[in-house]
Amino acid sequence: MQRTGAFVGKRLVIFIIIPILLLAALIGLDQVTKFFAARDKVQSVVIDDFFYLSYSTNTGAGFSFLADKEWGQILFKILTPFALVAFLLVYLFALKKSYKWLSYSVVLMVAGTIGNFIDRLLNGAVVDFLSFKFGSYYFPTFNVADICLTVGVIMVIFHFLFLDANALFAKKQTDKENGNT
Repeated sequence: MQRTGAFVGKRLVIFIIIPILLLAALIGLDQVTKFFAARDKVQSVVIDDFFYLSYSTNTGAGFSFLADKEWGQILFKILTPFALVAFLLVYLFALKKSYKWLSYSVVLMVAGTIGNFIDRLLNGAVVDFLSFKFGSYYFPTFNVADICLTVGVIMVIFHFLFLDANALFAKKQTDKENGNT
């Protein structure tokens, strides 16, 4: 009986407590960094010809998609709650299957989604401030929430390519490895 209780306790920590703390920490980090970037309208060189702090706002999505459309903000405000519900469903799937990797990737995506959603609600635009230059190419400016979203999506892709029981590149056990002859 104790073994089951210990398993339930460990599962509670891994799938509920740590993810909630991580979610709060990531949203907090995103909002605090955006607050200081916006307050100071930060424009500075961190590493010359490579990394800059460059305050800007984005009324669109990634790479300023739909930024020139007034209805874009309304669309994002409407779609975000639906995306959060979809993420919750994926999280419940991960919880049911005990997929730690997938559950934490969803936490990252939710943190990024909520971080940028807060900006849209409060400011009507997302605050960006991290900028990289590669030669003559300037990568689009982004923020901590964007990092969370990007890493989360990469982790989901990795999960379904390599870690899931039906993954495309999962190591398939042969009958001999399974003990069948």
